[in-house]
Amino acid sequence: MSVFHGGNLAGATEKFGQPKDGWLDLSTGINPNPYPVPTLSNDVWGRLPDHDLVVALKKAAAHYYGVADESCVIPVSGTQTLLQILPHLFAKPSKVRILEPTYKEHAHCWTLAGHDVAGVKTLEEAEAQADIIIVVNPNNPTGAIYDGAALAALAARLFAKGGLLIVDGAFSDCTQQADISAHAGKPGLLILRSFGKFFGLAGIRLGFVLAQGPLADRLKEGIGPWAVNGPALEIGRQAFLDDKWIGQTQSHLLEQAQRLDGVLSAAGLHVEGGTSLFRFCRSMQAQEIYQALGRHGILVRPFADLPDHLRVGLPGNESEWIRLENSLKTLRCD
Repeated sequence: MSVFHGGNLAGATEKFGQPKDGWLDLSTGINPNPYPVPTLSNDVWGRLPDHDLVVALKKAAAHYYGVADESCVIPVSGTQTLLQILPHLFAKPSKVRILEPTYKEHAHCWTLAGHDVAGVKTLEEAEAQADIIIVVNPNNPTGAIYDGAALAALAARLFAKGGLLIVDGAFSDCTQQADISAHAGKPGLLILRSFGKFFGLAGIRLGFVLAQGPLADRLKEGIGPWAVNGPALEIGRQAFLDDKWIGQTQSHLLEQAQRLDGVLSAAGLHVEGGTSLFRFCRSMQAQEIYQALGRHGILVRPFADLPDHLRVGLPGNESEWIRLENSLKTLRCD
């Protein structure tokens, strides 16, 4: 059974029909104003990924993530690739505990690989049960943040008994207090980072593992050579070094998130959290709102296990903001 994801416009069209104004997709939590893709040389497009390109990207990523040792940086073709490979690197089934509610692919992939997987509500509960603990920080979809020092200490305790802490930092670009990348390389800790969400270029499929040690070595063997295409290596390198764009974008996203809070609150939705790329809100009419917005050609993220909640991403321009506001004005939210 596959996991339901945002961004499925083909599925939305099948469900709601083709909207006359096209889809406004607010279901993914991806920056709607992406990093401007630079012009790339024919050499980058025409050759297999060069070792020098990989090294240059790792240096740039270490600079951006605040990682002291660039050997901790392992580029991959999107963190979803990691989720598929990682559970198969363990010789025997492990007890895997995942802080929930959260991104469903973690449980799905570890379960498919034959591990004992369960969701838990607290780190204490997880530590009492698990060989491997998975924490999404900040959490998707709630935006909850776990203290970095506490997570680093947890990783050390797990390592002492042969365990592992996996921290998925897909949205920590926008929530610096949740970023534990500076701890990369410590025993018992494996950090996942996404490039496409903050930089708005999910289509190039670029992600990173921040880790060292035997597991990191097995992972490198598992992904093999040429794990990331040449254009993604060069685009990522340039983006990571563009401090001006990064700073302006972080500020802009915070402003836009505050604006979205106002729009959602004015419509009667109760904003409970999120990050600056998406807001997590509650309404007793959440499913009806999802359906009504879908009929207006606006796709947001519903949750089967959280039926009174929605996740709403950022509009990308003023016309999209107006479209969302006008559509919400036609709804009555409690």
